[in-house]
Amino acid sequence: MRAAGEAAPYNRATTNRRVSPFRIVSISQPPAGAADVPRSTVVGVVTAATVAQVAAVMGISVFPVIALPLAADMGVEPSLIGYQMSIVYGAATFSAPWLSTGVSRWGACRATQVGLAFCVLGCLLAFTSNIAALVVASLLLGCSVTMMTPTSAHLLMRFTPPQNRVFLFSLKQTGVPLAWALMALIAPPITQAYGWRWSLLVVVVVAGGTALALQPVRAHWDDDRHTLRAKRASAMEGLKVLWERPTLRWLVMSAFCLAFVQLCLGTFLVTMLVKEAGYSLVAAGFMLSITQLAGVTGRIVCGWIADRTGNSLQLLRVLSLVGTFCCPLIALVTPAWPMPVVVLFFFAFGASSVGWNGLYVAEIARRSPPGRASTTTGGAAVWNFGGILAGPAVFATVYRGVGSYAFTYVLLSLVGLAGSALIMMAIAAARREAAGRPQP
Repeated sequence: MRAAGEAAPYNRATTNRRVSPFRIVSISQPPAGAADVPRSTVVGVVTAATVAQVAAVMGISVFPVIALPLAADMGVEPSLIGYQMSIVYGAATFSAPWLSTGVSRWGACRATQVGLAFCVLGCLLAFTSNIAALVVASLLLGCSVTMMTPTSAHLLMRFTPPQNRVFLFSLKQTGVPLAWALMALIAPPITQAYGWRWSLLVVVVVAGGTALALQPVRAHWDDDRHTLRAKRASAMEGLKVLWERPTLRWLVMSAFCLAFVQLCLGTFLVTMLVKEAGYSLVAAGFMLSITQLAGVTGRIVCGWIADRTGNSLQLLRVLSLVGTFCCPLIALVTPAWPMPVVVLFFFAFGASSVGWNGLYVAEIARRSPPGRASTTTGGAAVWNFGGILAGPAVFATVYRGVGSYAFTYVLLSLVGLAGSALIMMAIAAARREAAGRPQP
C-alpha cells in the first residue's frame, strides 16, 4: 500500500497517451535518470524547458530593440533602457530564492506556467507606454526569467539520463542567447512595419502559447508535487546549502565573475568597436552576433564534452581562462585584422564568455541534495543575476574614470582572473570531498 500522495511506480504497460506538442508518454513518476524513461519523454521535457526559457528571455531582450520608438512614445531618453534592465535583473536577483519554492508549492510544470504568465502580464502592461506600468512590467519580467532555471533543473534531473545530463542542461541553456538573437532578428522589421507594440505581441503569443501547450502534460510532470509539498524547503534553504558546501560556495562565487564578464562583452562591444576600433555599426553588430552564436555553440559542445569526460569543473576553468585572455586582446582589434582572424577571435570570446552557463547549472543541480535541485539552483541564480546586475554598471563607472572602452576591457580581465581562481578553489574542494578529507 502506498501512502497518500505518493507517486505510483513507473510502469510502461500502464502508460497512457495524451495529445501534447511535447509528446509526453509517461504519467507516473519515473525514477530520476532511469534508463527506461521513454525517449519521447526526454525530448518533450528538454524541448519544453528550452522553449519556455526562450519565451521568458524574449520578454527581456525585446526592450533594447524597441527602445527608441518606445522612448519616443513615453517622452523620455532612450538611454533609460539601462535603468529598465537594472530593474529586471534586480528583481530576478532578489526574487530567486523565494520563487524557486514554487516547485514544491505547485510542481515544476505549473511553476513554469506561472513564470510564463508573469512574462505575458509584463508585456501587456508595457503596451500602455506608462512609466509606472513599465516599472511593474520590469519586475514581472525579472520574476519570470528567474523561475525558468529552478523549474527546468527539477524536470531535467527527474527525466533525463545521467550519462547525457550535462549536455541536455547545456542545450536548454542555449535558450538565453537564442532569445536575444531571435528578437534582434525579428523585432526591428516588425517594429518598423507595424509599431513596437506588435513586437511585444509576438512575445505575448509565444509565452502564452507555451504556457497553454504545457497544460496537457502538467499532471504527468507534476505527479511528485504532493511529496515535495510535504518536505517544502524554505526560501533561504538554497542559499544556505550553497554556503555550507565548499565546492558549491566557490562555484557560485565564480559565477558572479563569469556573468559579470559575459554581460560586459554583450553590452559594450558594439560601442567600443564603433567609437574606438574604427568599425562601422553594421560590422560591429555582426561581430556581436558572432559572439552570441558562438555562445550557443559553446554551450552545446561543452555539454557534450563534459558528459564524456565527467569533469565539468575543469572545463569551466578552461572557458574562464580563455575569456580572461580575450579581454585584453580586444583592445588590439582593428579593421586591419584579416576578417577570418577577427571572426575566429570573437567566436572564441563568445564561446568561452557565453558558453559556460549550461555547465554551471548542471553542476549545481548534480551536487544539490536529493530532491532539492530547484531550490539550490534558485539560490545559485542570485549570484548569477548579481553578476549580470553589477557588471554593466561597474564597467560604465570605470569607463567614465579612464575614458577608454578598450582599456576598461583590459581591466575586465581582472574579474575574469578572479573567476578562474574561484573555480580552482571549487576544484580543490571537490577533490577533498571525493577523498573524504575535512573541508576548511
